[in-house]
Amino acid sequence: MPRRFLQVFQGYDWILVGVVLLLVIIGLASHYASAVNSTVDFKDSFFVKQSIAAAIGLIVLVVVSAVDFRVFRSWSKLLYISLLVLLGTVLVFGNVIRGTKGWFIIGNFSFQPVELAKILFVIALASYLIYIGSPLNFKKTFSSLIVLLPPLMLILMQPDFGSASLFIFTWLVMLAMVPKKITWWIAVVGISIILVIIGWFGLKDYQQSRIQVFLNPQLDPLGQGYNVTQSIIAVGSGQWLGRGLGLGTQSQLDFLPEQQTDFIFASIAEELGLVGASLVLLLFSIFFIRVIRLMRRLRDDFSLLVVGGIISIIFIQVVLNISMNIGLAPVIGLPLPFLSAGGSSLVMSMVIVGMLENLSRKFSQLAPYEQNT
Repeated sequence: MPRRFLQVFQGYDWILVGVVLLLVIIGLASHYASAVNSTVDFKDSFFVKQSIAAAIGLIVLVVVSAVDFRVFRSWSKLLYISLLVLLGTVLVFGNVIRGTKGWFIIGNFSFQPVELAKILFVIALASYLIYIGSPLNFKKTFSSLIVLLPPLMLILMQPDFGSASLFIFTWLVMLAMVPKKITWWIAVVGISIILVIIGWFGLKDYQQSRIQVFLNPQLDPLGQGYNVTQSIIAVGSGQWLGRGLGLGTQSQLDFLPEQQTDFIFASIAEELGLVGASLVLLLFSIFFIRVIRLMRRLRDDFSLLVVGGIISIIFIQVVLNISMNIGLAPVIGLPLPFLSAGGSSLVMSMVIVGMLENLSRKFSQLAPYEQNT
């Protein structure tokens, strides 16, 4: 029994796992510091909820890593239907949090279906792109909208502009991975520019305001620009070594809003300084390097597309979250993977790591000549 149990971990990329665990620990340390100084009952704090989510995430990581990866493709249609049912159900029976009707609340715990939907969407789109084959042409590109548009519309109805943007970005990344002619790229760039212009006029006033304030925070320093301004102050006040965990004036005195979710990077930069912030960036860099290493070893198109899709989810969240913390991107409500408070986000991020380890294990079990073919 012990030997069979240990076989589950054979072939793991332990550097990848180690990096993820360090990021989770840094996030938990930040949440603990906030919980100690908070007036909220400790058992109801983000730290306790995030710790439970981390434990669940580790279990899910191991389970997902042990599943036959071919199952994902075999069940892709069912998984796609499931994601539509989830997104549709939450619009009817879900709860509103921060203006978005995208949550199921059970007791003291909540679940955001869109986090699971991101992964299911990648699996479904990868399966569809394999089905229609390459090279990718305009007809096939437009046909792939069949997979994108239904969940996208349901997410926009919540409304969740950040997740909707993430779905579009993931769709584009996965399309870019399929072989195609140069004319496709030219057309996509041209169409994208047109859609951005049209999309601007389709945004609601508060969404346009966020972008305008991003370009110039002084337009509304006490309103839309307040969050970004306080975040930049928090990052700068950390200096080299930070003020110490639980001692950040911006975060602990609540000048910095959403300090444990959208602006956790600013909170970490204030309390752990440039050294702590650089450590976070270094860990994410190692994470992506290990994933790229894995992608270079993959040989089947479905696995490659899935990894490209799920890692784009992590990548865009990391880039946009950190960028909006330092005033380089508008605030669109995307969490920082493994660090931001949010059980759904953390568990689903661990699912992604489980899928990566699944492929790492699969590759390690091949004979040397199979690895090089």
